[in-house]
Amino acid sequence: MKVLNISNSANRSAEKTNNKKNLNKNSNPNNSPNFKGATDLMIKFWEGVDRGGLAASFTVQDMLGTNIPRTWAAKDVGKEYTGKNNWTAVLENGLREFLTGPSMFAVPAAVLYGTMKYAGKANGVPVESIKDLSDIVGQNAQALDISSIDGFKKSLYREVLQSTFSNFDSQNNLDLDTYVDEIIKMEKAPKKGLMNSIMGKSNPDSKEEIMQGIVSRFVKDKKANTVGYPDFLTGKIAKNSSEIPFEDLIGRMGKFSDDFYSTFVKTSKDSISQEFIDNFAHKRMGGRFLTNIAMGVFTAAAMWAIPRIYTIGKTNPETDPVRKKASELKGGATQQDKPAQGEVNFKGGSISRFVSDLGQKVQPGLDTKLSKTIAPNVESDWINVARPIFLGLITTCTLIPRVIQSAKRDIESSKKNGGPVQWDETLNNLRRDVTTIITILFAMKGLGSIMAHNASKRSGIVLTNKVLDDKTNPFKKFVEFFNSEGGVKVLSKKQNTAQMSSFANGDELARFFTSTEAQKGNLHKILNIDANAKGDKTPVLFNAAKKLFGEELVKKEGVSAQELNDVLKAKADSQELKDFLAILNDTKNNPLLGFANKINAIFETVSLALVTGFLGFGLPKINELIIKRKYLKDNNTLQAKYQDPNVQIPAYNLLHNLKPMEKQAFQYFLGNMK
Repeated sequence: MKVLNISNSANRSAEKTNNKKNLNKNSNPNNSPNFKGATDLMIKFWEGVDRGGLAASFTVQDMLGTNIPRTWAAKDVGKEYTGKNNWTAVLENGLREFLTGPSMFAVPAAVLYGTMKYAGKANGVPVESIKDLSDIVGQNAQALDISSIDGFKKSLYREVLQSTFSNFDSQNNLDLDTYVDEIIKMEKAPKKGLMNSIMGKSNPDSKEEIMQGIVSRFVKDKKANTVGYPDFLTGKIAKNSSEIPFEDLIGRMGKFSDDFYSTFVKTSKDSISQEFIDNFAHKRMGGRFLTNIAMGVFTAAAMWAIPRIYTIGKTNPETDPVRKKASELKGGATQQDKPAQGEVNFKGGSISRFVSDLGQKVQPGLDTKLSKTIAPNVESDWINVARPIFLGLITTCTLIPRVIQSAKRDIESSKKNGGPVQWDETLNNLRRDVTTIITILFAMKGLGSIMAHNASKRSGIVLTNKVLDDKTNPFKKFVEFFNSEGGVKVLSKKQNTAQMSSFANGDELARFFTSTEAQKGNLHKILNIDANAKGDKTPVLFNAAKKLFGEELVKKEGVSAQELNDVLKAKADSQELKDFLAILNDTKNNPLLGFANKINAIFETVSLALVTGFLGFGLPKINELIIKRKYLKDNNTLQAKYQDPNVQIPAYNLLHNLKPMEKQAFQYFLGNMK
C-alpha cells in the first residue's frame, strides 16, 4: 500500500524496542495524572494561537515573556541604591515593549486592511491564488452566472471546488452543491463573538461553526478519495499550485469573487471577456506584490521610529542608578537633560498601469527572478508578513535603531557620570535583544518539538509531523527541532483530529495503521491506550479492539500494521469494525485523540512557560547583575578600575583641574587602571 508524506527515517529495530520494554511500561497515557479542566483550557488556547499563526505565536511569547514581566520588574532596578521605585524605567520599558512587539503585526494589518478597502479585496489574496482563480474564470467565463453576486459566487465556487477535487486520486461521492451552499451560508453568517468563543458556547449558525463543518466534510472526502495518509486539511486550487489549508482556500475564493464581480459590474458589459480577466489579474497581482512590500516597508519605518519614542531620557534609567552610585563613590559630576524628539513622515502613491505591468512580471509560471524567487519569498499570510521580511524586521529594523539610540545615551551617561564612554546600555541591548530574537524565533518551537517527539516514542502515538530515528545525526536533529520553517513540528488539534478520526471504513483505518507504523508509532500501545482506565472510566477502545482483532493480537507487543490490516480486510462489514470506528469518530470521547491533544497542549504550555520565564525574568536579571558587577563589588564598594581618578594623580594643579573624564583617561594612559 502506498503511503504519502511519511518520514523516510529508518525504523527502529525490534531488538531496541524489546530492550526498552520495561522502560516504556510506565509510559502508558493512562498512568498520567488527570489534567481535565486545565488541559481543556490549554487546548482551546493553543487552538487560537494556531489560528493566528506567526502573529499569535509571537505576540503570546512577546507579551508573556517580555512586555508584562520586564515592565513590571523595571520598577525594582536600582532600588537598593535609591530606595525608590524606578518608575522612569517602568515607563521606558512599557513604551519599548508594548510599542515594538504589537507594531510588528498591527502595522501590516493596517496596511493590508487599507489596501483591501480602497484598492480591492483581491489584494488580500496571494499572487498564486489570484492567478489560479483568474485562470478558472477564463476557462469557464461563458458558464458563470453574472446576473447577481450570489449567482456569480455559486457558479465560480463550484468550478474552483471541481478543480480542487480533481487533484484527489478519485472523485467518488463528492457533493459540490452542498459545499457551495454551506460556503455561501458561512459567508453571510454572524461571527460567534470573542466571549462566546472563550466560554466555549456553541452556536451552529455562527460563521466559525459552519466553517468547521465544511472543513470536517472536506477531511472525510479527501480521506475517502486519497491514496496513503497525507495532510487531510489541505488542498490546492490547480494541479501545479501549492497545498494550502482548505479553510484558507475558501477565504481566498470569497475575497476574489467579491472584488472581481464588483469590478466587472462597473464595466456595464454583458459578458466577461478575456481582456477584462487579464487586466484584472495583472492589476491585482501587481497590487498584491506591492502590498506585501508595503507591509514590510511601513513596519520597518515604525521600528526605526519607536526607539525615539521610548527613550524618554538622554540616559538609561536602568543603568543610571549603578552608574550614579559609582560616580558618587569616585566623586563624579551629574547633570539632567530632556529627551530628544523625533518624527517620521510617510508619503506614497501608485499608478494603475505600473501596477498592471508589475502584475504581469510577478505572475507564477514565468522564468524570471522576480516571479520565481522574489514574489514567493515576500508573500504574506494574512497579517503575518513573509518569513524573510519578518526576520529582517526583527533583526535589522528592531536591533539597529535601538543600538544607535542606546549608543547616544551611553555617551551622554559618560558625560554625566564622568570617565571614558562605557557602552553599558548598548551591550545590554545586544544581550537582551539578540537573545530574545533567537529565543522567540527558535526556542519555543524547538522545546515543544523535542518533548512531543520523545513522548511519541514513549507513548507510541505520533504527536509530531515526523519522528526521527535514534541514529539520526545530532546536528541534523538539532536543525530538525529548532528549524522554525520546517523540521519536526508538534501537531495541532486540527491536525490530530484529521489524522485520528473521520474513518469511513476499514480501508481508511488500515492506512492509518500503516502510516503510524511508518512514522515509528507503536500500534500495541495505541490499541491499549485506555487499557488501564481507572475509577469510573471504561476502557472503551481497548474493549472494542479485543472484539475486533482478538485479545491475543491486541496484547501482542510487536503487533504489525499488516497483521491488523489482514483482520480489517476479513471483517470489512462486521459490527465489531463499526463499533471500533464509532469510538474513533467520536472526537469528544476518542481516547487516542484526547491524549494527543492534551499532551501536546501541555508540552507547548511548558515550552511557553520556560521561554517566557527566561525572557521576562532571567534575562533582565542577568543584565542587571552584569552592570552591577562591572562597577561595584559584592559589598557595594567601587571596583578598583573605577575608583576616584584623583587618587594616583601627581600633585600638579594643572592635572587636578582636568575634568573627570580626562582624569580617567589619563589614568589609563599611565597604566594605573585596567
